[in-house]
Amino acid sequence: MGKRGISRRPRIWVWALAAFLILFIVAPYVIPVSVSGALDERLPFENSMLENIDGVAFHYRTYPPKDTAVRGKLLLVHGLAGSTFSFEVPALRLSEQGYYVVSVDLPGFGYSDRDPAYDHSQANRAGDLWRLLSAVEESLLNGMTAQPWHLGGHSMGGGTVAAMAIQEPSRVQSLVLVDAALSETPRGSGLFAFPPLGRWMMAALEHFLITEDRIKSLLTSAYGQEPSAAQIDAYLTPLRLPGTARSLLNVVQTAKNEDPEKLKDISVPILAIWGDKDTWVPLEELDRLTAIRPDVTVRLISGAAHCPMETHPEAFSAIVLQWLSSHPGTE
Repeated sequence: MGKRGISRRPRIWVWALAAFLILFIVAPYVIPVSVSGALDERLPFENSMLENIDGVAFHYRTYPPKDTAVRGKLLLVHGLAGSTFSFEVPALRLSEQGYYVVSVDLPGFGYSDRDPAYDHSQANRAGDLWRLLSAVEESLLNGMTAQPWHLGGHSMGGGTVAAMAIQEPSRVQSLVLVDAALSETPRGSGLFAFPPLGRWMMAALEHFLITEDRIKSLLTSAYGQEPSAAQIDAYLTPLRLPGTARSLLNVVQTAKNEDPEKLKDISVPILAIWGDKDTWVPLEELDRLTAIRPDVTVRLISGAAHCPMETHPEAFSAIVLQWLSSHPGTE
């Protein structure tokens, strides 16, 4: 009897392990995950526009100056999980001072397409945004078309505009990097190439992480202060669009930064704006940038964390306005 009981024990563990593996592989496919559909024809803002780039719809917003001559053109690109909302207040302030401002949602974010096969490498994003700006220029007056662009990007979006400047420096008047994430892409994304793991990630994002409480917690950390209900809603609403979880998985799998050392090879002037309390992309990253380009102009916003354009919009706008004024475009 004793020998028979001992021989059965390993079999129980084998069956338990097999059951666990089957559950691990099958269970995430039982949990529903939304699929992206066609974008709502009712655009979310009065100044919303859509442009199709190689089959992917980009949502962007334009802020043309009123009752004043155009002093320059500025593109603004949000960070991870952000949208055009991230730069809403500064975009208005700068357009009031004569700048033609375009703020864009990267694919997978805001109100742009959630294409699960989109290549989220910064090089690919950069090429698509140059095509978007070429389309925007077709609607501008001839004098404005000839002007190069000021490019501004926050966090992940800082890496996007840096890649744009590296690709086409002749079209860039200046580069504005806001708490920019420029370092090499973290490794480990290959884990989610195993389909069940990827599916678990999508299910977790859609059902447990993209929630009001979780977004409030993340914004509190990024802001360095508690967000308002309006700020939580501005992030949460687009993140709840169908297909977001699938798209975020693809971001993890395909994201790849350009080597910031390439900034040495271009003469585009650079302004770096950082919150002095940023713990998401700390000041050590700024030190790495200034080591690559010692000529970078640095402006720290006292008391700000990772999103100074949202928490300190007046101070942020004043810094950018002074920079743009000192780097005018071609008349």
